Amino acid sequence: MKINLGGVITEQANAVVSTKNRAFRNGDAVKEVLRFVNGEIVDWEDHYFNLMASMRIYRMNIPLDFTPEFFQEQINILAEANQTKSGKVEFLTFRNDEEDYLKATINYIVSIENNDEDWMFLENENEIDVYKDFTVNTAFYSLVNKYRPEENIAEIYRLENDYADIILLNANKRMARSLKGNIFVINDQTIRTPKKEEGVITSVLRTNFIKKINKAEEFTVEEADIFPFEIQKAEEVFILIDGVGILPITQNRKKIYTSTKTKSIFNYLID
Repeated sequence: MKINLGGVITEQANAVVSTKNRAFRNGDAVKEVLRFVNGEIVDWEDHYFNLMASMRIYRMNIPLDFTPEFFQEQINILAEANQTKSGKVEFLTFRNDEEDYLKATINYIVSIENNDEDWMFLENENEIDVYKDFTVNTAFYSLVNKYRPEENIAEIYRLENDYADIILLNANKRMARSLKGNIFVINDQTIRTPKKEEGVITSVLRTNFIKKINKAEEFTVEEADIFPFEIQKAEEVFILIDGVGILPITQNRKKIYTSTKTKSIFNYLID
C-alpha cells in the first residue's frame, strides 16, 4: 500500500522519517480517523476542523496552506494512487525534527485501508470484557486522538484472551470507552453511551451518529455516567469505531446478546 508522506506518494515500506522525531519517540502527534466512501470523504469538513482543533491544542505551528481544500486533496490523491473507492483513512500530523522545537514546522502522513464496503458491520462472535489494570484520564488534553502507550498493554491482554474488544474505565470506575471506539448499550428504545466528560475521545463520527439517531426519533440516545455492571443488564451492546463502522457485541462473560436493534441502528450510519 502507498502512503502520503508530506505530499509525496510513496510505498509504505520505503517511507523515511527521522528516528529522532518526537512523534515516534514521545508520541508528539495527533490524528484524525475518517471514512472514504465511494470516492467521497465522509463529513470531511467536520474532520478537518476537528484535526485543526487537535493541532492547536498541541501548540503546532499550522501553515497557512493547511486549508480545507488541502486536507481533501491529500486524501484524494492517496486514494487515487491506491485505487481506493472505500476504506479507512488516518491523517497523522507531527512536528518536524528541527533545532528550534518551538518554531518547528509540521509534517503529516496519510494512510488508507482498502475495503469494498461503504461502512462495515463486523458481525462475528464478538466477546468483550472490562479491563481494570489502568484507568482512562478524563482531562481535556487526554481527549485528543493521540498516541496512548498504556493501551498497548490492554491490546496485548485483548489478544491473549481472544476478545473482540475491551471496555476501559475511568478513575471513577465508570465506563469511558472501549479500546477500539465508543461503547453503546441498548435497552428497549433507549441507547446509552458514556458522556464526553467520562473519557470519550473527541470523535466526529460519534457526534454526527448520535445526532442522526435522535433526529429520527426511533431511538433515544442518552449520554450519561455508566457503570460496567450495566452491560450485564443490556439487551444489546455495540462499539462505534471511527473510520470503520459498528462492532456488535455477542457476549460478556455468561451474558449473551442479540444484535437485531444494532442492525437497525447501523442504517443510520450508512444513510
